[in-house]
Amino acid sequence: MIKLIQENLDRQSKAVLLLSMLLQEEFSLLMNKDPHGVTRVELVIQELMRQISAERFSLRSFVQKFDSSAQRISEILPAIADEHRVVIEKTLAKIDENEQKCGVQATKNHQLAHALLEQSSSMLDFLHRQITPKDRNVYSARGRYASSTPEATLINGRL
Repeated sequence: MIKLIQENLDRQSKAVLLLSMLLQEEFSLLMNKDPHGVTRVELVIQELMRQISAERFSLRSFVQKFDSSAQRISEILPAIADEHRVVIEKTLAKIDENEQKCGVQATKNHQLAHALLEQSSSMLDFLHRQITPKDRNVYSARGRYASSTPEATLINGRL
């Protein structure tokens, strides 16, 4: 059972490391404004997240087989032999460290993607305002441009 737990943790450690690299790749694609590349990487990231989640469910079942009352691996660590426990703790520390890096990188990616979205929205709003006629009554009933005559105004001031 311990061997299965260690193998599961090794797979999770490698998957989280790969996730970190994919997030960095996504950031570089965002910087280069490559939406197709970002989409491809994002699909891979989503699939990897699904696999990590499946590994965690699998680990939870191993933990419950080891001790039916335990929910987390930290609850069974005191019952594991020292040589295996040290290896498991190192692997858990490595996973936690890489998850922290992934969290920071994901936040950076989110902020950059949000900034690019705001920039594109602002540009579209600007272009829309530029092509929209200022006067709402541009066309006459016949579909031609209405000749707009300036309204009479009073001249104020000194002559």
